[in-house]
Amino acid sequence: MSEFLAKLSNLSYELFGVILPGFIVSLILLVVWVAVGPAIELLAFSSIPPFSMVQLRTFLDALSLVSGISVIVPLLVIWYFLGNILLWIVRGGAPLEESEYSGIRRLQLTLTMRIPKPTRSYDSALEPLLLADYKAFGLEQQEANWRVFYPLAKCYLSRRLPSSLVSTYQNKYTFHRSVAAAGSVLFWLVIIALLGSLAVRVLGGPSGNWFFLIVLLIASVAIAWGFSGSYMYHWKMFGNTIITETYSLINGPDYVAPSEPEPTSNRP
Repeated sequence: MSEFLAKLSNLSYELFGVILPGFIVSLILLVVWVAVGPAIELLAFSSIPPFSMVQLRTFLDALSLVSGISVIVPLLVIWYFLGNILLWIVRGGAPLEESEYSGIRRLQLTLTMRIPKPTRSYDSALEPLLLADYKAFGLEQQEANWRVFYPLAKCYLSRRLPSSLVSTYQNKYTFHRSVAAAGSVLFWLVIIALLGSLAVRVLGGPSGNWFFLIVLLIASVAIAWGFSGSYMYHWKMFGNTIITETYSLINGPDYVAPSEPEPTSNRP
């Protein structure tokens, strides 16, 4: 059972950390393609035709079971590679001090694909529990040992606590970091689309859907700001959960199941 849960946890990481962010990136590309409209032909030198939601609906309605399977398989491969590319880009986030958690600074770093992460991977209030965990694992009480401790603790928890929340928070912070990066991708694509549509309009050609593009620009900023903040929160919760679950298993009281009451006899 524990092996099955471990495989399921690995699969959930691929789903929420790689494939789903890849799908979001492809959806962003599709939405911007629709928003640019006929101007895409001039911007792409006639190599990309315009696309609309009506065409997408017609295509989806024409799919059968067999053709749908033939479409979804290459799409999964594309989403997998897009998701991994996104992970490769955003893994080296800039550490951010707690005094710099302001939305403007965080948004600035996120929009330049340097999604910030807290300088400490856990709340300082849990330091006494962490030191006790270090002692149990035979590690010196040094902050640098965190990178040694947390993979050891993850292995320990996977063997002793199949229902651990560590993987849940890892999937959450990975997914939210990728969504924040996708918001940054959307921001710059919309900026390019707005400038390109303006240039095409000046030259007398068709412009994109200005209202749609401006709405997408506002949405991209909101996504980058909101998900970068929730990423930092789940990043710390990942560290907090490793510390507290490890401490509770090693030093916490043993669980004793409550005894069932003895059946009473109805005889007089």
